[in-house]
Amino acid sequence: MNPEMRHRVEWYAGASVFVAFIAAHFMFGAKAAVKVLGVACVATGLLWIFRRSVPVGVEGQAPSFYLRGWGAIFAGLAMLAVGVLLLSYSAVAVCLLDWGSAGECP
Repeated sequence: MNPEMRHRVEWYAGASVFVAFIAAHFMFGAKAAVKVLGVACVATGLLWIFRRSVPVGVEGQAPSFYLRGWGAIFAGLAMLAVGVLLLSYSAVAVCLLDWGSAGECP
């Protein structure tokens, strides 16, 4: 995939996750929004693992370098673990991120 097309696909994917996050938060609450973030993290982790390449750099600029091989697999597994934790413990994540109301968090 050429760089321009890749940038466009990544932009639309990010915008879609953002819209889904906002919609879930307004329609179903903060726990549902955290679950959307968990799904996005799982998808990103799987993508990094299968691609075996993770771009690293400043947003809006070309990547400074790429993690490849075992580094990319480790980063993908870490992102996958974060996603699974967000999906499994969304209520705890809402409290830790201070997104819940006083009644939701102990």
